[in-house]
Amino acid sequence: SSAAASDVYKRQIEYGGIKMNRKVLITNSQGQQIQADVITSFTLKDNNNDYIVYTFNEKNGDDIKTYVSRLRDENGEFIFDAITDEHEWELVRNEIINQALND
Repeated sequence: SSAAASDVYKRQIEYGGIKMNRKVLITNSQGQQIQADVITSFTLKDNNNDYIVYTFNEKNGDDIKTYVSRLRDENGEFIFDAITDEHEWELVRNEIINQALND
C-alpha cells in the first residue's frame, strides 16, 4: 500500500499549464523523484483552492490507484497537500464526479 496520498509533494513544473494526460515530476517526502500522470486539475469555487487528480499507474486489482491533493504554492514550488477535512473531500469528490459526467 502506497503512502503517497498522505505525503506532501513538491511539484517541479509550472502549474498554469496543467492539462489532461500531462506528466509531472514529484519529489516525495523522502526526496525521491517520481513521475505521475495528471488526470485533471481544477479550482473549487467554494474555497478557491486548486486541486490535482493524478496517478502513478499502480494496479489495485483491476483498477488503477488515483490520488487527489490540494495544490499550494510555497516560494515558487507547488506542494501537494493531503485533504483531511471531510467536508472539503465531499466538495472535491462532487467536482470530480461532475467533471466526469460532463466530459
